[in-house]
Amino acid sequence: MSFTSTLPTPQIILKAAPPPPTDIARGVDELVSLVVKAAPADSLRGEEALSQLSAVLPPQLDSASFEDPFAGAGPLAYGYLLRMVCKGMIILPEDQNNFVYAWRAKIDELSKMEERLRFFEPEKADVLSTHISELRAIVDRMPLVEKDDYVYAVHFNLHARALRKLIEVEEWMTSEIAHDDPEALRLLNEMKGFAQLVEERRAGDIVRSADWNAAKEALSVAPSLDKLIEEHISPVVYLFNMNDWGTAKKYVDDYALIFVNVDINTLSSSEVNDLVRDRPVAFVAEIDTQPYWKSPAPAFYPIFYTVLRPPACGHDVVNVTDPCFRQFLGGAVPALWDYNVGLSYKVSGTRHWTGDSCGWGYKKYEGGAIVEVPYHGVWKSADWLGRYVDAISNCLLGRRWPRRILYLGGYATDVPGWHEYPTADATWRALCERRGWKLIDLR
Repeated sequence: MSFTSTLPTPQIILKAAPPPPTDIARGVDELVSLVVKAAPADSLRGEEALSQLSAVLPPQLDSASFEDPFAGAGPLAYGYLLRMVCKGMIILPEDQNNFVYAWRAKIDELSKMEERLRFFEPEKADVLSTHISELRAIVDRMPLVEKDDYVYAVHFNLHARALRKLIEVEEWMTSEIAHDDPEALRLLNEMKGFAQLVEERRAGDIVRSADWNAAKEALSVAPSLDKLIEEHISPVVYLFNMNDWGTAKKYVDDYALIFVNVDINTLSSSEVNDLVRDRPVAFVAEIDTQPYWKSPAPAFYPIFYTVLRPPACGHDVVNVTDPCFRQFLGGAVPALWDYNVGLSYKVSGTRHWTGDSCGWGYKKYEGGAIVEVPYHGVWKSADWLGRYVDAISNCLLGRRWPRRILYLGGYATDVPGWHEYPTADATWRALCERRGWKLIDLR
């Protein structure tokens, strides 16, 4: 058998909703056999073909439609048409080559995921890198073909081996990155259902059309699963006006990071406590110059401090003593002489991620956490802003990547020259561009 560049004119390609995975192997060849037997020699089209074939089609296929055979029919995977083949059809070079191109595109997608994951969980990125290398070793052996090339068992078997490896990769990502997201599990099971129908063939064996079709259907599920997994490593950043908590709280979901200016006046301490007690979210309180001393900061001073206006002290560099925070922030963080409060005035149960007499604290709850960060220092640069996101997610939210980041902090500064970008929104935009995150401005 060889690859050809032409299609036989009398054939009609069936295009209908794909049957469930368990039905494909036993259904495709029989169904196509009915269609081909009923097709007239001069190749019918459209409604005329449908009317003449309706007598031999099973009742559940009454709504099927037929298209020009030269248009092809089949699922798309990463932009490549994976044509469904039928019993008796002549194999085209594109049937093999598009499949190979789709596998290469899949590896590119996995590599992008690895790059984004490395910002947050380098150990898992290393595991994914190993998986990618093993999959690439299989895909690199897949030949591209031309007209009149012979069809060998290896053409199909490499797809089967790549598919088994892909299932292994997707199972790991669904568990370790998507944390068994129900929709991700559904798509994974759909992919596995198709993959179970795919077996390697020996030289001389007949590769059934159902074998090729099931393998292509399995790969075509991967882009949807990719999109779901991406949501777990590519947060969406929402920008709000500082006091627009009424709108922002509608966007809160599990493992969200909520950056707020400490002087927000539309959020109460009881609401903060209730939210983090029940749900795995983290409030990130940006400590402005002389907080708690110049203004009451009603949402956060009762959570952290024993008096309304405790004495303030200042510093330009803060030493990081918490081991987890040090992993992401290093030994010290820039503070630009932000005023803060002595640790002796902190409410019992407050922990400290800095060890100076003037520093920042955090409180962990059964659900989430609340943490203080330096107002100027948290967005001194896109790099520092990213470090804070990584540190808080890892240290206070159980190493879970935030799917949403809500920002209601301060946007301007009177010392723009100290920052990489003059405003907080410009800094967020730069971070999103570098990491491939999506930013939505709702101000």
